[in-house]
Amino acid sequence: MNFYKIVLFGYLLLAVCLTYIILRDRSRVGTFCNKHKNYALAEVLFLFFTAMIAFDTHFIEPWTLKTTDVTVAMDNITIPIKIAFISDIQVGNHKNEKWVEKIVQRVIQESPDLVILGGDQIDNEAYLRDEAKELDPLKTLSDKYLTYAVIGNHEYGIGSATRENTAWQTGDRSADTLAELKKINIKILRSDLDCPKIKGQTICLFGIDDIWKTPQPDFSKLQKFNPTTTIIFITHNPDGILTWPTNIQKPELVLSGHTHGGQIWLPFIGPLGSAGIQLPNKFYRGLNYYHNIPIYTSTGAGESGGAVRFWNLPEIAIITIDKNQNKE
Repeated sequence: MNFYKIVLFGYLLLAVCLTYIILRDRSRVGTFCNKHKNYALAEVLFLFFTAMIAFDTHFIEPWTLKTTDVTVAMDNITIPIKIAFISDIQVGNHKNEKWVEKIVQRVIQESPDLVILGGDQIDNEAYLRDEAKELDPLKTLSDKYLTYAVIGNHEYGIGSATRENTAWQTGDRSADTLAELKKINIKILRSDLDCPKIKGQTICLFGIDDIWKTPQPDFSKLQKFNPTTTIIFITHNPDGILTWPTNIQKPELVLSGHTHGGQIWLPFIGPLGSAGIQLPNKFYRGLNYYHNIPIYTSTGAGESGGAVRFWNLPEIAIITIDKNQNKE
């Protein structure tokens, strides 16, 4: 049982005990709660409300998988292409093979033309079993659809607090993950360019390794590029766009993950958890624009640290790239 579960169950137990004591004393003449019945009732309602939030953050939201539909217009697309984008599955401490199977079935229901995995496929935080093996159900996707993946910081055992201190990192498991992904026929993009033809249209996918492991990605394969071809840039960390060279054609779409949307998203405040990115908070989730470049940041399908979420469900993003109506 991890720290978050101890805190959660501890608070639920405390809320139940305090509620019993307040309601008991509310009916006892001479007690504080009896003299201030309205105040006592407000305390009970507060305890109930916060207990429900605590219950939701661990038992409901992390296990409620949603699909998010997004459309992005592109100049060189004439027939819509549907991409299923899945990031931060993080099998291990919290999510397992059953969760991966659920993701796979949900993707199949959407009938995409292309599947892209956005990194952090494994959790790699004090987990003893071979996490990469729990990605096996993804083979069902790679058998049906073109499927690509990039690698995230968790495959390397690098966290926000351990970037500068290798002694505290959880170990490099990237080789295990890469071997598993290759075994199930998922194409890996590590400063690689691949240009599949989908519905008679060529789109180019360029993916990089995690920038916390490789701060200066190799963009050499893009040096001689046809400017009429659509480029989709896949970077686990949305800050990857900050590494894009100024002398190379800009991507028409960036797909990223890493942030989990902060896991806890508070109204009017935004992400509570920090993912250690340089971009502003609006880039923690959803579709946003960086110098007119659309960046979609997934809230992820798994959790980091603790299995907690609030106002921020795990997701599969269904991204449709379609023709730019303004060009007609």
